[in-house]
Amino acid sequence: MNSTSSASMQKPFPVDMTTKVGGRLFEPALPVVDGSPPTELELGFQSTLDAFTQTNIPLEPAEGIRRRERVLNRMGELCRDWIRTVCIKKGLSTDVVNVAGGQLFTSGSYRLGVHEPGADIDTILVSPNACQRMDFFGTTILSTVEGEEGTRDPTSLAERIRTHPDVTNFVPVESAAVPILTFDWEGINIDLLFARLNTASVPPDFDIDNDAVLDGADGATEKSLNGPRVTNLIAALVSGTPQRYQVFLTVVRCVRKWAKARGLYSNKMGYWGGVNINIGVALVVQLYPNACGASLLRKFFLVFKTWRWPQPLLLTKPHDAGYGLPVWSVATAVRQVAPMITPAYPAMNSTLAVSRQTLQILQEEFNRGHTVVDQLWKDYQKNPAQELNWNTLFEPSDFFINYPVRCSLFVILASFVRRNRTIIQ
Repeated sequence: MNSTSSASMQKPFPVDMTTKVGGRLFEPALPVVDGSPPTELELGFQSTLDAFTQTNIPLEPAEGIRRRERVLNRMGELCRDWIRTVCIKKGLSTDVVNVAGGQLFTSGSYRLGVHEPGADIDTILVSPNACQRMDFFGTTILSTVEGEEGTRDPTSLAERIRTHPDVTNFVPVESAAVPILTFDWEGINIDLLFARLNTASVPPDFDIDNDAVLDGADGATEKSLNGPRVTNLIAALVSGTPQRYQVFLTVVRCVRKWAKARGLYSNKMGYWGGVNINIGVALVVQLYPNACGASLLRKFFLVFKTWRWPQPLLLTKPHDAGYGLPVWSVATAVRQVAPMITPAYPAMNSTLAVSRQTLQILQEEFNRGHTVVDQLWKDYQKNPAQELNWNTLFEPSDFFINYPVRCSLFVILASFVRRNRTIIQ
């Protein structure tokens, strides 16, 4: 077990971090290390971070939030109208058509409330079984000319969105492992996934967090549903009090800015993307549930500079809901360098791309981050009246701002050398 969770470090402030989601009770995988509330000095330290974030890590203004809500509402209406049309076209009864429903869900930074101005919205349309993927994309009329895409069914959702007067930059990606429509609606970038349930209706009170929604789901649907299900559970695990959730959001915003500034914000390149940061910060909240944001940020770097990889990072123990989907376990984690496990069923490693080389860089950056924040804390303790330079934490480096590409090339070259060592010698 990680040294930060040893019993000797615990203090007498018991905190219940269990939560019920989708009809199931979830317990943290690790016990609380310190549940004590922040001291006055720590709250003062927090005020310096608040002043920095207000100026340097802006959130979406009120008008932008209202515009996003308006776009999502209009998209939802268009999607439900499309579902009704599909049901009628397939000759279903009026009763079935009237209850078919259909719901839009969001995930990622927008769902959590930490999105920056101009950020995209990850959305998932959950539809009843009457709607199939070919109805969604409408590629029923194929071109006979090689290299041409062909025409789409004008009644498909893809074509309805493409021809909508508020939509631009429409790009369908039907051949991907998780098929997607990406487009701009009133200037807001939308990534729209499709999930087809094994049920006749998706009512307004549909519980996407209940594991039963995955009963009979195909692979693409399971992957599409994974986004909102994981995001919802992460939010629930840190939402014991409104203040705790706000602390979580503050630290997530800081870590996202830090990761981007230091060239670490890329899951595909072997570092940490958005979901990894969310899980990492959520774990630290579970360990220090009543800490203020500035203290929790310091703890974040402390926890991960000392984490004993490949010990898996778990928010809650994986469970098998019995719907035939593969669930991560230690037995399946052979050669996984730094496993970070998603909390929702089916649990999976969200950091498969992390290599020994990229992990070394991450650890160096965690060490640097802790050194910077810990020094700011020491400086504040010595003189609370002085102005702290939080910018130091987020300073980009000429090397690190570009190193995802450089390290990727290094890994490829190193792999080539290993495989061809005999020839080279």
